[in-house]
Amino acid sequence: MGGRLYTVSAEMVPDRPFVITAWSGSFALRVLYDVLRRRGLSYGRREAKPFIAEPVRVGGEVAITGIYRGSVAKPVPHPELCWREVAAGEHLSFTYHFTSAELARRFVEAITEEPVVEEPACRLFLASLSAAQRDLPEPAPGGRVEVFRVRFLTPTSFMFYGRDVLYPSPARFMVSALKSYTAVTGVDTRRVVDGLAKTVEAVGAPRSRRLLVDIGEGRLVPAFIGEATLAIHASEDMPLLLAALRAAELLGVGISRSLGFGRVRVEKLEREEESFAEKMN
Repeated sequence: MGGRLYTVSAEMVPDRPFVITAWSGSFALRVLYDVLRRRGLSYGRREAKPFIAEPVRVGGEVAITGIYRGSVAKPVPHPELCWREVAAGEHLSFTYHFTSAELARRFVEAITEEPVVEEPACRLFLASLSAAQRDLPEPAPGGRVEVFRVRFLTPTSFMFYGRDVLYPSPARFMVSALKSYTAVTGVDTRRVVDGLAKTVEAVGAPRSRRLLVDIGEGRLVPAFIGEATLAIHASEDMPLLLAALRAAELLGVGISRSLGFGRVRVEKLEREEESFAEKMN
């Protein structure tokens, strides 16, 4: 029943210094597109993508870039997260998750046969390449109530009938996680989605901060980062809910996952936090 992802990580070094001025995940996606075009592959902007690009890592750290405050009409560059300077020869890590083994193979062949990628800002030279298979979690039973802390590590945005949802909505989060799980595994989760109001809820107030992200060519999109604590109540749907929740760490959630939006970390809490009444005793 479970699905599988094929993860490829390419360590590359630039031939000259440059600055990442937009979202680093957009830069990673551009590099991926440029390599796949060598095999005659291209994808439309609104087309479903059989891959996910993680944000670029510079010197081992995720490059959070292209962040603005204010409004789309009057954006203000974030003083620390708007751009990232990269030195010549500094190691950049590009990680991609493919839903197809064949597509992963074609990417590996293309970049190893021609280990230099020409970008407007620099030439990227391949330093090393690694690949791995990642099996998605299988549905498994849980307890009476399972509680998880979900941290939104990169800009995230959900949609609800064409409207932006810019906070850690438990319903939008689980709908997205279930939809992505279905796309990779083929498991029908529609009944689970219909029952979310009875099975999943935020416990405590979610914490989040809104921001604007330049995803390239000056296109600013709204998003948020933050965290939420979710409780999943025991039901016949719990095994699929738990599987989709854990798979979200690999698949991401929300829109623009292909360029590294919606990367999350899921932490199971062994016991719920003390209630206000307990703290007062």
